[in-house]
Amino acid sequence: MSKLTDNLNQKITSNEYSITIIEGNKPETQEAIELFSFPTIKIDSQIVAITTQINSLQSQIVSLSENAFAVGCGTTVGVTTVYPDVVRTYSENISSSTYDGESPFSSSSSALSSANVGVGTYLVYTQNDNTQSGIGSLYADLQTCYRTPCTSGVCVSHASSISTLQSEVSILQTQLSNLVSDSNKIKTERREYEIERYAQNYSIKILENTNTRISLAITAIQNNS
Repeated sequence: MSKLTDNLNQKITSNEYSITIIEGNKPETQEAIELFSFPTIKIDSQIVAITTQINSLQSQIVSLSENAFAVGCGTTVGVTTVYPDVVRTYSENISSSTYDGESPFSSSSSALSSANVGVGTYLVYTQNDNTQSGIGSLYADLQTCYRTPCTSGVCVSHASSISTLQSEVSILQTQLSNLVSDSNKIKTERREYEIERYAQNYSIKILENTNTRISLAITAIQNNS
């Protein structure tokens, strides 16, 4: 039996050597991942700021719409609900530095905020996200009087102000889309290193589990010699 246990112990030794090599490579992989932190945090912070600005403007539009409707402008025929713009960050399990499980690419999501900028695998931007609570109503044909008392000039003024704000929102939404695209391009490259890190973590776990299994087999052999 000694030759058999010797062979098994050699496998353990070989696996331990492999674990040492992999552990030695992990800091370099982690360092490469951390190099992405500065640009992703910078871009994501801009995204949070612009998203907040867009939704603030949307709230102003709703307020103007409701004020105009209150003085007889606009109609409920064709009224729309304004919803906030939302950017979500999706984090695959490989985003964790310690993950070594069986579902590396399963993901969870949360709204991007100042608390989670720079993290995650990719971003998704949704304009006028109707899964959120509505900001308020945008009435139709606001430049026209529909009820009395009403002053036509007031309606035109409200409609013009809303149009100006909507143009600002449109410009910001384009900027936001471009920033989300840039953030995702960078995070895609970081993901390659995260996959490498996951492979290292998973390999170590498999090797350690293998050594545990072999050790149990050696014990069983020795107990029954």
